[in-house]
Parts: sequence; C-alpha cells; structure tokens
Amino acid sequence: MPETEPLIKGVRSDILLDPSTEVSGFIASELEQEELLRDPTYHSTDNGDDIEAQVDVPDTLSQNRINVIVGSMFVGVFLAALDGTVVTTLVSRIASEFDSLPKLSWIATAYLLSSSTFQPLYGKLSDIFGRKPLLLFSNLTFALGCLICATAQDVNVLIFGRFISGIGGGGLTSLSSITTSDVVPLKNRGLYQGITNIAFACGSGAGSLLGGVFVNHEELLGGWRGAFGFQVPLTIISAYLIYKYLALPKGSPGLGVAGFDITRKLKLIDWYGSATLIVFLFSFLTAASLGGKEIAYSSPQFIALSVLTTSFLGLFIFVECKAVAPILPLHFMKIPTVTGVSISLFCFCMTSFAVYFIIPIYYTTVFNLNSQQIGWRFAPNFFTIIFGSVGAGYYMKTTGKYYYLNIISGFIAVFGTLRIAMINPSYTTFEQYLLIVTQGMGVSVIITSTLLALIAAVPHEHQAATTSISYLFRSCGSTLGVAIGSAIMSRRLDKELETRVMSFLSDKHPLDELVHIIDRASHNTEYVHGGAPEWVKQTLIDSYAVSTKQAFSFCLVTSIVGLASLFLIKEYTLHSTLTKKVRDIELYKNIC
Repeated sequence: MPETEPLIKGVRSDILLDPSTEVSGFIASELEQEELLRDPTYHSTDNGDDIEAQVDVPDTLSQNRINVIVGSMFVGVFLAALDGTVVTTLVSRIASEFDSLPKLSWIATAYLLSSSTFQPLYGKLSDIFGRKPLLLFSNLTFALGCLICATAQDVNVLIFGRFISGIGGGGLTSLSSITTSDVVPLKNRGLYQGITNIAFACGSGAGSLLGGVFVNHEELLGGWRGAFGFQVPLTIISAYLIYKYLALPKGSPGLGVAGFDITRKLKLIDWYGSATLIVFLFSFLTAASLGGKEIAYSSPQFIALSVLTTSFLGLFIFVECKAVAPILPLHFMKIPTVTGVSISLFCFCMTSFAVYFIIPIYYTTVFNLNSQQIGWRFAPNFFTIIFGSVGAGYYMKTTGKYYYLNIISGFIAVFGTLRIAMINPSYTTFEQYLLIVTQGMGVSVIITSTLLALIAAVPHEHQAATTSISYLFRSCGSTLGVAIGSAIMSRRLDKELETRVMSFLSDKHPLDELVHIIDRASHNTEYVHGGAPEWVKQTLIDSYAVSTKQAFSFCLVTSIVGLASLFLIKEYTLHSTLTKKVRDIELYKNIC
C-alpha cells in the first residue's frame, strides 16, 4: 500500500451529528483539532513527510472590489482609533459644561473598557453569523454611540454613549483583520496588515489634534459635540460600502454557518464562556485603569475587583476547556506558535504603552518641554511605524518568510527599550527626537508579522477565533503596561520626594511647606517648572528622573520576555492564493 494512503479512512464530518448540539460536524471538528494539535509540524515548512492536498477556495473577488472592501474597513479602524484618543482634548470642556469633574475619568475610559472587553468576542461570533452582519453591527453600534454622545444632555448619558461606541469600535478593529484574511492571500496579508496599522496609528494620532480643532472652533464646528457627530456619517458610509460590496468567496468560513436560522445560530454561541470572559475583562480592565487613581489599592472596591477578576478568569478557563465550540479556542495555546505570538504581543504592547505613557512625564519634568514640543518628538516614531508595518508586509509578500524577521525585530525592540531605560538629562534635542524610534520600529514589525504567523499556524476555519486571542493579549498587555508602569513610577516617586524634599526640613523650611511641595509635585508634573520654589526645583527633577527610569527598567524586562517568546514561533508557509494546504485531508472527507 502506498505511504500516502491512510490505513484507516476517516469519517465525513458533515455526516456525524453531535447529540448535544444537533449540529453536524462538531465531533469531526474536534477530532480534527485533536489530530492537528498532536502533530506540531502541521503546516510547518520544516522537513517532514507531510501528506498534502489542496483545498481550493474559489476567489471570485476582483482586486477593485477587494480594495473597496478593505478601504471601507480602514475607515472603521481609523475612526475606532480616533475615538479612543479624541477625548484627551475634550474631557476638560465636557466636565466643565456638565459640572462633573469627578466623572472625568469615566468619560475617557468608558470607550476603552467596552472596546477591550467585547473585542475578543467578534471572532467566534463572526464564524457563526458571518463577517458581514457583524461588521454592519459594529459600524452601526459605533455610529449610535457617537450620536448619543453628540446629543447628550447629561454626563451619564454621554458615558453610556461612550460605552456603546466602544462595543462597536472593538469590532471595527478586530473584524478588519479577520475579514481581510478571508479575501487576501496569506502571502499578501502582511502588506494589508501594515496598512491597517497605519490607519490605526493615524487615527490615534489625529484624535487629540482633531479634538483640539473642534474645541477651538466651537461656533463653526460645534465644539466637542461636533467631534463626536462628524464620525456618524463617515461610519454610515463605511457600513454602506460593506453592505454593498462585501461578498466573500464561496466556502469561506466568513460566510457563517450555512442553513441555520437565527434560533439555531444563537444556540451555537458559547454563552457561558462569553459571559465569564466579559466579567473577567471588565473587572480586570477597570481595576487596572482606575487602581491607584480613582480607586485606592487598599480600598474594598479594588479588592472586590481583584477577587472578581481572579475568580472569573479561573471560571472562564474551566468553561472554555469544557465547551464544544468555545468563544476563544484556548486549546490552540498548546501550539507553540500561538503561545509565542500571544506572549510576545502581550509583552511588547505592555512595553510600548508604558513607554508612551511615561516618556511625556520625563520630557515635561526633566527636559521642561510643553505638550507641543513633546508631540513633535513623537512625530518621527509615527513615520517609523509606517515604515516598519508596510516594510514588514512587503518583505513577507516578497519572500514568504517571517521567522528571522521576527527575531531581528525583537532584538531591535529590546535595544530600543534599553536606550530608553538609559535616558538621562544630558540627552541632546536630536537624541530626544530619535529616542523611541528604534523601539517603535521593532514593535511595529512584530505586530504585523506575528499576526501572519498566528493565522498560518491554525486551520483556516479557526483563524477568526485565534485572531481574537491575539487582540485579547494585546488589549490586556496595553492596559496592564500603563497600570504597572505608572504604579511603579508613582511608588518610587513618593519615596524619592519624601526622602529628598524632607531633607530640607528646618526652621527656614517648616514641615507644612515641605508637605505641600510633595503633594503638589506628586500630582502635577507642570508644578516642577511652573510653581515650585527655585531652591527645590532640581530636587523635584531628580526625583522624577529616578522614578521614571525605574519604570523604564520594568519595560526592559517585559521586552526581553517578549523577545524570548518569539523563539517559540515556527515558520509556516504563506500561500500566495486563497488555498489551504491541509495535512491528511482524506481522513476527514471519506467514509470509513
């Protein structure tokens, strides 16, 4: 018998019926997943005696149609990123208008909380209901949230609108990556992902700028209400283009479960997994975002959030391990590439966001720079991200490889973080402009290339759910990076201020004066150069320099862990057509 003929012929997955779900194919699907997980060389380009077959997915989409589809999703990605940062220049005006300064933080964080919480759900839900309905839902929900914000007459209504728009925004970003994988061959996928990263970076960068423009030209543009309102028609246009032009190739998993009515599709949802994931993420992100600020670490609220986070994380893992069709396929974490991608994204996003949060504090307190000057020093990094993202995509399109690109980019990111950790007051203006460029280059390449590694490592029908895993680790890493980085800096700053400032205690500088200086310096970075007495100014500068550098040291450690995790990633084939290379496919096509 030829070696390519299996000894035992498999069972057609569309004949087997799972008695618990009445859905054909679930048992066979589980068998297929177990088979793939047992063989770590699945899809590997390492030498081996793979039994290969070609499963052709008819590609009926013209390049023009693909460009319209992807372009409309880029609009959504841009707006979702913009809405996350536009409030930075709006919150003070909004809080003043509604006389609601205590709720200022919720205006800023409601969107980010809901976006990060619901984002991981879209992958599996789009496998069930299809990409198009979920994209339309995301666009319309985002538009509805923006409309609520633009017309809000109460701060609580505004916060509710921010939460609603975040639900849609989470889908706009994750579904963009997922749907692009359905219409673009994997070898070209990196180039499109690079452009997606550019759209997100442009949105994030333009948010605060546009917010300031709307506030400064309130009579002409409508102020902060106009900043929310102008996003509504753009989102509607994006939704219309998706409705009109998005038609996935035949056989694509992005079409959803065929032949099922809405009732049967609802039964396919992993409700317990979804609920536990939502509670876990919301409690975790709330604790990370507000802990040490609005909520003291020793307060009952923070302790309750911590207990809730731990409990529902354990419950979520337990539920997902038992689920037939989990909302997030955690069993794929057994694949080294999936694990490596997840850890690396978590660590490098943690590093980047901590750096982006703390660097402006160093620039303000040590270099005495204003907001505009700091913004100009971030500008080169924006162009670096563009070059890194598109360059990585072009390299993978040309070579079909990414392993060594990942490793080299990881070393570049670590080296860049090391340069940041070694920052000192003697840095020249030129060095300040280039400070975060190296780290930004490395991370931008990693975010682009690791997504392709993740997609290539799993069966095509599970790419959406595993893509959601990557977004889960990215959002958690970003939030935790800011939380831990700021906590490390704040704790060290309190110690440095108390030790250094209190050394001036004397009849000339009584205790009350020193306590006042410590309190002002720890809560207001501009006080260092804009209100502190001259005799203590250098002491405050030194205190901030030491405390921020300790936070940068934490960033260096996380980047090294991220680099180490990149070595878990294996090289898989990046196909140049919408064709999947499947191992032992006859095992699942034929009847015994």
